[in-house]
Amino acid sequence: MAIAGLRGVLVGTGEPAPPAALKPSKARQKQLTGKLAGLSLPRQVWVLSLWPLLEQLLNFLVGTVDLAIAGRLPGEATRLAAMDAITVGAYFVWLMTLLQAAVGVGASAIVSRAIGASHRRLANAGVGQALVLAVGSGVFAGMVVLVAAPWIARGLRLEGGAAQMAVTYIRITALSIPMCGALFVGGAVLRAAGDTRNPFLAMLLVNVLNIVISVVLAGVSYGPADSPKTFGLGWGVTGIAAGTAIAWTVGGFVVLAILLTGRSDIRLRRHRLLPHWHTMRRIIRIALPNLASQLGFWGINFALLVYVSLLHVEGAFGAHMLAIRVESIAFLPGFAISVAASTLTGQYLGLGDPDRARKATYLAMAAAVALMSFCSIFFFFTPEPLVALLSPDTPEHLALAPPLLKIAAPIMPFFAVCIIIGSSMQGAGDTKATAFINFSGLLTTRLIGAYVLAFPMGYGLNGIWIAMMADLAIRGVLFLAYYRTGRWAKASV
Repeated sequence: MAIAGLRGVLVGTGEPAPPAALKPSKARQKQLTGKLAGLSLPRQVWVLSLWPLLEQLLNFLVGTVDLAIAGRLPGEATRLAAMDAITVGAYFVWLMTLLQAAVGVGASAIVSRAIGASHRRLANAGVGQALVLAVGSGVFAGMVVLVAAPWIARGLRLEGGAAQMAVTYIRITALSIPMCGALFVGGAVLRAAGDTRNPFLAMLLVNVLNIVISVVLAGVSYGPADSPKTFGLGWGVTGIAAGTAIAWTVGGFVVLAILLTGRSDIRLRRHRLLPHWHTMRRIIRIALPNLASQLGFWGINFALLVYVSLLHVEGAFGAHMLAIRVESIAFLPGFAISVAASTLTGQYLGLGDPDRARKATYLAMAAAVALMSFCSIFFFFTPEPLVALLSPDTPEHLALAPPLLKIAAPIMPFFAVCIIIGSSMQGAGDTKATAFINFSGLLTTRLIGAYVLAFPMGYGLNGIWIAMMADLAIRGVLFLAYYRTGRWAKASV
């Protein structure tokens, strides 16, 4: 997230940065403005983490509800096919939103610095241009993946019903990706301005709609195994995808309404939606290293999905995704607290106070390590009941997924360090170093290590997960070592 300081904030726009944005006084350095004014540092971390934690729970539920409904469709063969299809579909939903996520990182860096410097016009300019980029990139990505869906299913060796279900899921969700961008990028800039409550409320609505619509349209099986009953219209994966797409679309419009009404410290002005190359270029310049990192992350994890397909083990796709979904229970507090680390780093650097930015990051890291370590206890000692919550009647999943959670459990503290330090560096605008550390670990330990462990050494799906966890442990150490050098504080936006 970088540019040459706030002096060049809006060159050519007629909106020069105020003196306070360039060289804040000691009095200005002592506190933030807006919703965080007057709060102690631990309380600032708490306030900025609480609503994102609840929002992360809701984000978790959107994808998890899709899997849980698929795991309760009538017929074991249908359930296996639906779980495999949604696993593949989820990876390509992730791909479609990568550019939007990078835009969110770039816009958040600019907005948080501008709010810290009390430069509301710059913050509002960043909001408008970020939304233009998010919706525009969503249209492009959605169209490409919609057309490519059949090739995607064939490339991952899905056959019969699973292949058709994957194509259906990808195509329906692709239609909602533009408004999904408004939902997630709009939420990102609100959080960067210190408003974590409204993004949570938007995601609450998204989840309610997703659960209700998906269950009604898809149809689920319930009751005794020997005489199950069904509820809903019975559209299967089509209904699951439709529920998700409708919920994201409505959520996107809700976030736009929040920004238009100016209920937070930032506001979407209609004239800010007109393309403005200078502001857009700043966002893109910050976003590109993050995008490169995330594309590498997606590509390498997609390669792992190909590895899973080459194992030729029935239910391996679904077990892999089930383990990821259960493991993400531990991610939730980590990613929630990372919002505080990123926001406070950006705002305190905007105030010219890197020491307090560092203290905020270390506070956030300690909290994330403690919470994620606590979650890992359940992964190690009770993995079977956790998997059964999502797929209670599929023996293949109950056999394959629990060992993966035991492999992941000891690595959660290292993952917490990755999440918090990486987010803090992004909040500072140091996305190049973040991308380098991420990509080097992913390429060597995760991609190459997973292949060696899974195939030549014969550890199969467990070997893939051992490599994934080793990558997280190594990157956690590298992130902490780099952060201690203090170079992140010199990044410009």
